[in-house]
Formats: sequence, structure tokens, C-alpha cells
Amino acid sequence: MTVRSTFVLAAALLAGCGADLGGPCSPTELCEVGVCDLTNPGGGICVDGDSDADGDGIPAARDFCQHEMGGEYDEDLDGIGDICDACPIAPPPASPDADGDEVESPCDPDPSTAGEQIVVFDGFNGSEAPVGWKVTTGWEFRGGEAIATPGSPTATALLSAPLSLASSHMAALTRYRVDRVDTTATENAAQVIAIDRRPAGVTIVSCAGTRVAGMDRLALDTGVMFANDVVDSLFDPAALYRAVLRIDGAQAQCALIGDADAGAAQANTNGENMTEAGLGAKGATIRFGYLLAVQRPN
Repeated sequence: MTVRSTFVLAAALLAGCGADLGGPCSPTELCEVGVCDLTNPGGGICVDGDSDADGDGIPAARDFCQHEMGGEYDEDLDGIGDICDACPIAPPPASPDADGDEVESPCDPDPSTAGEQIVVFDGFNGSEAPVGWKVTTGWEFRGGEAIATPGSPTATALLSAPLSLASSHMAALTRYRVDRVDTTATENAAQVIAIDRRPAGVTIVSCAGTRVAGMDRLALDTGVMFANDVVDSLFDPAALYRAVLRIDGAQAQCALIGDADAGAAQANTNGENMTEAGLGAKGATIRFGYLLAVQRPN
């Protein structure tokens, strides 16, 4: 049974009979006939599951963005596809879109200032790195995860996506699990990063869960300043971790939430425009669930 079919069946059992084709519907009031088009501009409406309003070759029963090309993937299982979701990592209303920029919290790093755009999102549903991304050795893509396994205890496996704006206002978010820790490595790390590639050199700003000499810390390294916060249990294979790196002009902020603890740090940057957002792993096998990048013009 598909995810959409399971969702429809469960909702029908809970809510009872729904509307016929053309009738109104919602995540809790679905359709007796057809499927609910939750992305209809005028509100949810029941449509034929075999229809294809946007002509992308994906029938409505499997299309979570029925008015935009693509839409077969729905990371947060809210019935709205990743490419047309105002926050593809959290079901609505995760938080109101207070600033009206069509990016909802928790995806919006500054919900009081308009202008944010989702410029990168991938839930790693393919078997290869997304087109146009930079990838070092040590990556595998399967089961909706990007799995990083560095080639040696000292190597860092990096994956990065190009950003569409020239801006020093951005945020990169990820979710991950730790699969294995290399006990021979002097440092273990799971990173979310921003990169500025200039002709004169490369600047990497890293927000990472790290372990050095048995001590777990949240570490923020901007290239000009280092800050950290002691956080318990950052490499528990049974835990789920969420990390966010935010850069706002000449300041960076790093936050991480795990099952056992949370931490945050901030540090100055050189104020450069970041050109890529990405993920990294060192001394550990890390299973990343997605990469989300949000930017606002300078």
C-alpha cells in the first residue's frame, strides 16, 4: 500500500465518509470518492485519482503538488509535496507565516522579517547525489537517506548544494542519525555547513555535533572564530538529531537538538556571501534525512 493510500484509509476510518468529486476536503475530512487535492488554490477539493491537472505524468493519487510539475515526494507526510510545501519538514500549521513570505516556521529562520526563500530541499529519495551537487567519496543514497561513511579516520565526507542567491542571510537545516562511530578517529563529527568558494580560497562555516577525547560538544567554526557548547549524548545510534546553521551578516548561530539534550552557540563571521550549503561527516557513519537551505536577499 502506498503512503497516500495508507493516509487516505486511516483518515476515512477516523472521519467517516467524505465528499464526492468536486466537494471540499481537508487532512481530516477526506474524500469518499477520489483523493483530496490539498494544494488547490481555493482550498482542498476531491479529484479523480487518475487525473493529472498539471500534466507532469504523475496521477493525482500519487501527486502531492497537483498544480506544479513534480510532487511525488512528501517528506513530512502532510499531503503537500516537497516542491510546493511552505515548510517541507513539518506539517502545517507548524507555525503561522507571520511575515507573509510563504516560508513557514520552523523552516523560516527569521519569521518576523519577510523575504526568505527555500532555495534547496532534498529528502534523498534517489539513488544518486542530486544533479549539480558537489560530492566527495564516501556517500551512498538509499532509503530516503544520504549516508556518509568517511574513507579513513581523518577524512571528511562532504556533500554540498549550490545556493541561488548571493547573500549573507541564510540557514541550513538537517536531520540525522548516527549509524557507527569510528573509535580509532581522534574526532567524530556530524556537520551542517555553509561554503563560500572564492578565487582566493574557500571558507567553510561548520555547525557540528562532535566528540573529542570522549567529550561531546556542539561546535561552531566560522573560520575566524570558534564557539562550543557541552551537550550530552551526541552519538547515540538510537537517537534522532536535528541541527541548524544560521548566518545573518557577520554573525553565525548553531543549534542542535537530540533526544537527550540540546545546545546552541554563536560566533562572528567575515560576512561573506555563502554560495553552497551542505553536510559532512568525520570519524562516523551518519545517515542524513534531508538538507534544507533558506536564503533572504541582502
